[in-house]
Amino acid sequence: MTEGSARAVSVEDPEEVARKAGQDSKITNVPEGAEWNAVERAMLERRSIRKFKKAQVPGYLIRRLLEVARFAPSQGNCQPWKFVVVRDTDMIRGMENFCVEQCRKLSSALDYATMPAGSPRYWVARLKAKLLNRLRPNMLHPVPVTAVTAIAEGRFAVFHRAPTLILILADKRGIGDPAVDVGICGTNIVLAAQSLGLGTCWIGLSTFLNESRDWCDRLGVEAPYEIVETIAVGYPVGDTTHLVPRETHETAWFENGQKRVVY
Repeated sequence: MTEGSARAVSVEDPEEVARKAGQDSKITNVPEGAEWNAVERAMLERRSIRKFKKAQVPGYLIRRLLEVARFAPSQGNCQPWKFVVVRDTDMIRGMENFCVEQCRKLSSALDYATMPAGSPRYWVARLKAKLLNRLRPNMLHPVPVTAVTAIAEGRFAVFHRAPTLILILADKRGIGDPAVDVGICGTNIVLAAQSLGLGTCWIGLSTFLNESRDWCDRLGVEAPYEIVETIAVGYPVGDTTHLVPRETHETAWFENGQKRVVY
């Protein structure tokens, strides 16, 4: 090449480039079909626990969970969360009783499926349910409605008699969607708990506590924060190491100008 002409560009083998990149950045070489690592195994084996041993979890383990939660990613590093830990038996019982009473009120007013078809109560409850469904569609999904009725009838415990509750409070002023950040934060907690041999369960119905000024005062819940989730923590009863079946989803995969479907 003459002086001033474009410099020649050497073209390396893509596999060689990848190999060098792996060495330089210390990328872990994971061969196809490799066994799940410890982190992946914790994700796959984690399950919702609804029966706990009476033994209390040591406080230092709960602090480990909170430390892992603190390092969860959030939009703009806003960290729109606070935690409240409740390990007092009488306090948990009081919270349970309040939520049960709220479930009874909701079930008696809205669960028209339990009422005589065609009766005045049936049609009034159905109308109320339709109106409320426009305001809080997630609450009136069949899954939570069924749980609410079961709790109201004493067939289901709100907090599953767990010895420790971690309430996650969200700052409604957070950028983007604080609920997403809280979900990521809570996921850190449940996965860390799984790795420590602890069981957990997400408790969405704990949001009923937001409706009580007394409970908000006792728990230190002040605007702009509100309770969005509670994670029950304890030692699980029985074997919980088996994989939980999950539905296989169709995924659109775009690469090299082409689209294919993978499962």
